[in-house]
Amino acid sequence: MTKSSTANLRATKTRRKTDGNNIGIWIIGAAVAIVLVVVVAIALSNRPTPITTTLPDIPKAWLVGTTMGKPDAPVTIQAWEDFFCPACRQWTATIEPKLITDYIKTGKVKLEYHQFPLSMHQPASGMGAQASLCANDQGGFWPYHDLLFPAQDQGQPGFTIDKLVAYADQTGLNSKTFMDCMSSQKFKQAVDDSENQAIQMGLNATPSIIIAGTHMTNPYDYDGEVKKTIEDALAKAGSK
Repeated sequence: MTKSSTANLRATKTRRKTDGNNIGIWIIGAAVAIVLVVVVAIALSNRPTPITTTLPDIPKAWLVGTTMGKPDAPVTIQAWEDFFCPACRQWTATIEPKLITDYIKTGKVKLEYHQFPLSMHQPASGMGAQASLCANDQGGFWPYHDLLFPAQDQGQPGFTIDKLVAYADQTGLNSKTFMDCMSSQKFKQAVDDSENQAIQMGLNATPSIIIAGTHMTNPYDYDGEVKKTIEDALAKAGSK
């Protein structure tokens, strides 16, 4: 075999090896791309229902502190929640809007938010609870409430003091006043007292939803247990 033939044979083998490597790389790249598409699809399908930060279309006089609804509404719903609780986020996104449309806007029901930061979610749960009350100090509880739940996507870092102040800015609150409130832990005792009250009531999970004194066994069963309990309470109050 001549030197030229040997060189050509080597070049051919090199090209075949290179082509094989390229095909292998292409196959691996395609497989990675497919995996990424599947992962993204799963992530999108499991994305939590978004929470609106727009105040409900009800009279401003019906937004008093951490209570939403007509002050003399015949039925009261207590929502004992934790801002770092995914289940609370889901209840707020899926059930609360239905309550607002069907009962709160009609003046039949008022909703009270109660702080119940679980120890397993500390420090985020406690920080979020205090921050919401600092926002309430400026009359901005409900818009701030709606920003805190999505902050769960960031994990614990979403509830640092810097982030909490940023949310205050987003809702139009005075950030300096808000920071002073947080720095002084003005509402820490109030949050602790609320948590202790929940424990004394025998509550051990969030969200704990109590309608007219009745603790819901399934607070997500809106068309069943929730509506029936409300309608029974309205009938009892003579307001159905």
